[in-house]
Amino acid sequence: MSLVFLLASVGDLLIAFPWPGSVYLASLLLGFSFGAQQTLLFTIVSELFGLKYYATLFNCAQLSSPLGSFVLNVRIVGKLYDKEALKQLAAKGMTRSMVKELTCIGKQCYRLSFSILAATNTFGSIVILVLVLRTHKYYGGDIYKRFRDEIAENEKEMALKSAQEMQMVES
Repeated sequence: MSLVFLLASVGDLLIAFPWPGSVYLASLLLGFSFGAQQTLLFTIVSELFGLKYYATLFNCAQLSSPLGSFVLNVRIVGKLYDKEALKQLAAKGMTRSMVKELTCIGKQCYRLSFSILAATNTFGSIVILVLVLRTHKYYGGDIYKRFRDEIAENEKEMALKSAQEMQMVES
């Protein structure tokens, strides 16, 4: 998951600092990373929290994508785009009331926005790496040993009860 976040950071930087044809590569990287994030997220949820409340956790995890998109795209990217468009209007000697829609032309329109998105993905990648390092010892061992021991104990108890019932029936 950390590598997927870093891949998304590279895609964001390719859009923030473009060269001819880089948007195609960025689209490929961002599309792949988004799909991989969504796929890995549900596997990680089941591994970390188990399957007992999986439906609830699945829906909460699924909510993270549109919520993050709203906050980052509407609240951050949209405002930065409008700010840059207003700068371009002012350079032309116009005001906001003189135009119907704000339009920004050029590389600078999304540079800061995608730099922030790249920083956010990089931060997420670092957080994931820290969590991996903190849980490495736990996942390096046999995480299912406890469950196998419980199953073996339950089987012994069932066998003992069955044997006791058989003795009662014979007597």
